Amino acid sequence: MPLRDSWLDVLRPRRRPVFSQASRQLKGVKYLIAIALFAIGYGLLVQLIYRFQLQGGLQAYPIWPPAAYSQLVLLLMGLKFWPAIALGSLVSTVFSGEQTTLESLISATNNTLQALLGSWLLLRGNFSPRLDRLRDIGLLIIFAGILPAALSATIGVLNCCCCEEMTFAELGSAWLTWWISNVSGVFILFPAVLAIATRSQPLQTVQRRLFAVLWVVGLCLLSWFVFVLASQMETSLFPLEYLTFPMVAWGALRFGMPGAAIAIVLTTSFAGLGVIQNVGPFLQFASRPEQAVLALQAYICVLVITALVIAATTAEREKAQQDLQVEKEKSEQLLLNILPQPIASRLMRKEGTIADHFAGVTVLFADIVNFTQLSTELSPQDLVIMLNEIFSTFDTLAEEHGLEKIKTIGDAYMVVGGLPEHRHDHATAMAEMALDMQKAIVAFSYKHKRPFTMRVGINTGPVVAGVIGHKKFIYDLWGDTVNIASRMESTGAAGEIQVTQSTYEALKQHYTFECRGEIAVKGKGMMTTYWMRDRHKPLLELTPKLAS
Repeated sequence: MPLRDSWLDVLRPRRRPVFSQASRQLKGVKYLIAIALFAIGYGLLVQLIYRFQLQGGLQAYPIWPPAAYSQLVLLLMGLKFWPAIALGSLVSTVFSGEQTTLESLISATNNTLQALLGSWLLLRGNFSPRLDRLRDIGLLIIFAGILPAALSATIGVLNCCCCEEMTFAELGSAWLTWWISNVSGVFILFPAVLAIATRSQPLQTVQRRLFAVLWVVGLCLLSWFVFVLASQMETSLFPLEYLTFPMVAWGALRFGMPGAAIAIVLTTSFAGLGVIQNVGPFLQFASRPEQAVLALQAYICVLVITALVIAATTAEREKAQQDLQVEKEKSEQLLLNILPQPIASRLMRKEGTIADHFAGVTVLFADIVNFTQLSTELSPQDLVIMLNEIFSTFDTLAEEHGLEKIKTIGDAYMVVGGLPEHRHDHATAMAEMALDMQKAIVAFSYKHKRPFTMRVGINTGPVVAGVIGHKKFIYDLWGDTVNIASRMESTGAAGEIQVTQSTYEALKQHYTFECRGEIAVKGKGMMTTYWMRDRHKPLLELTPKLAS
């Protein structure tokens, strides 16, 4: 699988490339404009940070957002935009006037390498910007935070030492401050920007929107109290910074990754502002400003990791529940393909043995004449395809008439009316089914240019129905009614519908019949049977739609 250049390759639709000279020139102009805009954005972000004056003897900013900005540009837009980071960093350092040209070039190279390394590692690791998996949280922490920041801190402090801005004795503490400030910036901005880039779904209900507003307001007030106001009160005797954790965790649980991102930005903004302004719980119990900065940065890392892990765990749990629901629906649908819906529901409720007696149902057996001989003329695939086509047509007819297919046996088809839910017109519905089956087989013969015919047998009477088996379920019928219906089919004639006396009595008011006379039926002796021909007057309650 080739490595994608940016995550927009996934988020945006693909377009067919146009290789004209004008198109290539326009594309080049757009690329240069994008480079300029991203470079300006980088410079403006640096200048915005510099507007917050450090107080209390602080030597470095506790949070460095440009480290996150540069990686986000390359991650979302593409690695080819690395010149924007180099240009923005170079211009911002040159105009600051605090470094020489060589130092500025080294700084710009350092910032560009950090962004390239982090973005390349994330893309290589198939990082998902939706942050909906614990795996992605781990990739963000290691590939976007720890490793690129370590590279940047190492090059940066060595550059400072070589330029005599610090001594080698200060290298360890300076490296740690540099490293964790870049890590903190990545941890804060990445979730917020990625939540916007992936277009998280808005809150659907007014109630959830109201809860979100109240939660944001409450978190802001609590953060302001903890990080700004409480330290100015003489009654503040204990560190209060972890009072915000319950609200942060609740937002991550309730609103997912967008909630976690909002909580991270709000809480850390107040915390960082307090340290920059020389107030807050981190300075209250620190003997030196550097200790306060490290305490703040450690707090940010713990807060961010906690919020992201909670949000990702919640997302994974919801995804697992959705997958479980989909699999449950699939299994239920598969069960419904085997069993009638009321029986499947009872089986899922684990009612035990399912067996019911029905005083009156109508059973139909149909068999395709000479299909065994036809099977010797067709390949196995063609045979199965042909059977599936005709039986699928019968399934559709059974559903239209409100009947229940029981099973197929070879080229025989069995269907019943009047169960598992009782209906008074089961015999009429079965008669309509039989006539439609004859029409269907004629159309099937015409389509395949083969003389297909059927024998159909129908009987009406009591049956026992139930579920057999523990692994391969089957809903089946038992009783003389079923046996006699099978005999009606086997002793019938091609193209005819043979019915018993009981079925004839139920249908004689609406259908025309021809008495066949007495025939020998295995196990029952002589029985009078009838050939059903057609309807002899309009039906009032005989179609499935009217019956339903």
